[in-house]
Amino acid sequence: MPSKPDFPTSPAALTADWLTSALTPAFPSIRVDGFEKTTIGVGSGFMGDLERVSLKTHSIAGHPKTVVVKFSSHFEATRILAGRMNYYGRELGFYEDCAETAGVRTPIIYCQRFDPLNQHFVMVMEDLAPAVPTDQVIGNTLEQSEQVMLAFADLHGRWWNSPDLKHMAWTAPITHVTPIKESLAQLEDSISNAERTGRFDAYPNMKRLQPRLPPLFAMEPPQPEPYTLVHGDLRSDNIFFSPESPTGEPTIIDWQTAGIGQPMTDIARWLTQSIDIDLRRQHETHLLKLYHDRLLANGVENYSYKKMLQEYEINLVVTLLMFSMSMDEIEQTSERAAPLFHAMYSRLDAALVDWDVEKTLKILPFMIPFMKLGNWIKTIFN
Repeated sequence: MPSKPDFPTSPAALTADWLTSALTPAFPSIRVDGFEKTTIGVGSGFMGDLERVSLKTHSIAGHPKTVVVKFSSHFEATRILAGRMNYYGRELGFYEDCAETAGVRTPIIYCQRFDPLNQHFVMVMEDLAPAVPTDQVIGNTLEQSEQVMLAFADLHGRWWNSPDLKHMAWTAPITHVTPIKESLAQLEDSISNAERTGRFDAYPNMKRLQPRLPPLFAMEPPQPEPYTLVHGDLRSDNIFFSPESPTGEPTIIDWQTAGIGQPMTDIARWLTQSIDIDLRRQHETHLLKLYHDRLLANGVENYSYKKMLQEYEINLVVTLLMFSMSMDEIEQTSERAAPLFHAMYSRLDAALVDWDVEKTLKILPFMIPFMKLGNWIKTIFN
């Protein structure tokens, strides 16, 4: 019988004594006498449960009045998925190994505990209020997107082809975690189920292109090249802006899909998921150039704008592939889930046409062997 974790695994299990012990390393004189908690983030995050906790303590300057406590999902299927992909291990690993030197602003973590056997974790972190996440259903403004491009050029530039990433235990590329045959079986089953349920009937381009995805699984995907530290789930709900500076530097949360990846993994997700279709069409080139210019200013070399655009197109395929997989393991019962997924699907559906992704899908199965060969040659001669 699995042993019980020595930390609270749900909001109901929180105690004043445990909060005191969790906060003492950061605030040695703190004593939590009581607390009140409020559930937050419903319908925004899918892999965990969040509580804002108001602390009753002896008032001492510098002690937090509120903290946010994050738990693994109450939905068992989500925890099973998290275990398979090491989502919780990735986030805790990021905060332990990378957050302080990430190159972007992240929340301060006061305490984190993890039980990998049962896929339960708890994290006590800085409450970012009055900063608030932006709303993905509505979409972000151009000015906010400009700040995100600059922030992620800083993140990616900081970790560009960094050998340090390959020495961390949690950073394996998400695309390489599941064996290729297993991934193909999951994809074919998901496409079949979607056809039966009509999941993509309102998104004709996604539905039309999905049959072209299975040939991509003829061989293992190439390793990311160039590679960097990617967030992996760069979207509005994971970006906080301060009300005092709504277009200033953002704070980035939810690093559960972080790891080694192509830089365009993040940029394609943002531009096709977090801004309105018309806004993307008007300003996509500007935002991509802004990102590329900042990369070069950060010292990145041998990464032309043309190469970046090619990788951007490929990552539109990766985004289509991600959404084509079953979402049954993700809790989607909140009222916000349906409009959120509609926003993501409809924006991607438009981008697939705008970038003529069908053409890319036709040639990509033939390109993969050459991409792998090119990466191998670079590895040998570097």
